[in-house]
Amino acid sequence: MKIINTFAIVEDSLYSVQYDTEELNEFVKCFELWNDPIYLREFFEEHKEDLNDEFWNGITIEEAIIKTREDARLFEEELLYIAETGKTERLETLSTLFEPLSKGVIEKNLEKDKAKGMKRSSWLRIYAIRIEANLFVVCGGAIKLTQTMNQRSHLILELDKLEFTRNFLQDEEEGENLEFFELN
Repeated sequence: MKIINTFAIVEDSLYSVQYDTEELNEFVKCFELWNDPIYLREFFEEHKEDLNDEFWNGITIEEAIIKTREDARLFEEELLYIAETGKTERLETLSTLFEPLSKGVIEKNLEKDKAKGMKRSSWLRIYAIRIEANLFVVCGGAIKLTQTMNQRSHLILELDKLEFTRNFLQDEEEGENLEFFELN
């Protein structure tokens, strides 16, 4: 895995990496997939056992597709709005949407964070590295149907991408070469 480019989703606020294995940056990729009914049908068929867990109240695949697409629309709108608003408002920044990836684990520098979709009991997640209160670098996203991330390969991949991106940013920071945010 290699980061080949970075993109300003909202200049000076929300950025996204693009890996050499992908055609799109991670932010755009997530929302495109979460709005693609064919992808969603295949995903929920593959993870039908997780979807059938009592926590999801017997939701059908059709209902899951509709729920995901609605939540994705609201989630993207909220992320973009808060990223822009957070540039001038101190009380509403991306840090109000993102939280540390693991409870009780707060990192001083380049914290691994997650943001959850807008709908109640959302399974949508955007994963990012926190640089400052309103400066985040998106490094992935997923539909999370299980309680923990280390139960499914697609979620383990997201953990790997978080670690990889954090290490990349640490290397950039140590080299005092954060031109990273000027690429787009």
